[in-house]
Amino acid sequence: MDNYKKKFGKHLQVLRKKRNYTQWKLAEIIGVDSKYLSRLESGYSSPSFDMLQKLAEALKVDIELLFRFTDMETREELEQEICKKLKSADVKELKLILKLVNDVIL
Repeated sequence: MDNYKKKFGKHLQVLRKKRNYTQWKLAEIIGVDSKYLSRLESGYSSPSFDMLQKLAEALKVDIELLFRFTDMETREELEQEICKKLKSADVKELKLILKLVNDVIL
């Protein structure tokens, strides 16, 4: 169980940084002490359902995104995740993805 708390915390930290929020700023937005947010990010505390909703709103993400923190390590896992994403892409997105892949993989 602790492993999931740590994964959640690391993912929360990534989402916070994508918004360019400091711990202090996000804590202020959601109305908690920055020490509590630090404990969430380090995996020492677990958020309540109300807190999850506040976090999602503050980070401007769907609440389910807070739980998409799988650590893909093997080639197979990475390929499966890429294939899942590609299936939901439209033609315009696929063209952009192909361009990016061609730029990265020579």
